[in-house]
Amino acid sequence: MHNTDMADAAFRQRLSWSEHVLTRAEMVQALGTGQAGDELVNPHFEPAVPNDIKAGAGRSSVAIVVLDQAEPVVLLTKRSAKIRFGGQFCFPGGREAPEDEGLRQTALRETFEEINVLPSALTFVGCLGTYFTHAGYLIEPNVFMADPDLSYWANPDEVAEIVLVPLSELQNKSNYHLVKRGGGRANFSFRWSRIQVGGPTVSLMIHLMHSLSGVPNPRGRNSWRDKF
Repeated sequence: MHNTDMADAAFRQRLSWSEHVLTRAEMVQALGTGQAGDELVNPHFEPAVPNDIKAGAGRSSVAIVVLDQAEPVVLLTKRSAKIRFGGQFCFPGGREAPEDEGLRQTALRETFEEINVLPSALTFVGCLGTYFTHAGYLIEPNVFMADPDLSYWANPDEVAEIVLVPLSELQNKSNYHLVKRGGGRANFSFRWSRIQVGGPTVSLMIHLMHSLSGVPNPRGRNSWRDKF
């Protein structure tokens, strides 16, 4: 098999979820199977995070908020230029604080601090697992459902903008692209409307889509080699 064919096959495997329109009951059932201790594999075509990085990783969590409406939407924030990684789109979240009683509470606290959503307005659905980054973070993505009339507004010190992305657009595989980095590496990017999402956030999007479809998440960490 030629390198191009191998790359195409690996690309398709990482995006092997169903684009079937889901009901609320189907989403809740699908997302209720994940466990916080399940390690989520990095879907990008790059080396795995070394074990020493994992061992010293800082703990953090994000809230994947799905608004339960006729066409479900997922909430993203654009980070303020005042903070690290300013201008990037991501899920609300951040580092665990000493007073947090677990990473789910971290996600709720950070969501309130960033976009003024009360924890009582969010219904926990499930945890996708645990994701490690090369920058030295452990991220626990927790999924919550919210009513369509959810009240939120941006804290300008942390968030420049709030964007609602239709779940159907996250399911749409044509919105995912590979950006070649050289040295045999390539990274996924999600592009829709005027937004572009990369890094750990697009990784969590990919895992969310797999979890909703009830299909295995990407495996085979060394399969990135020699494809690009």
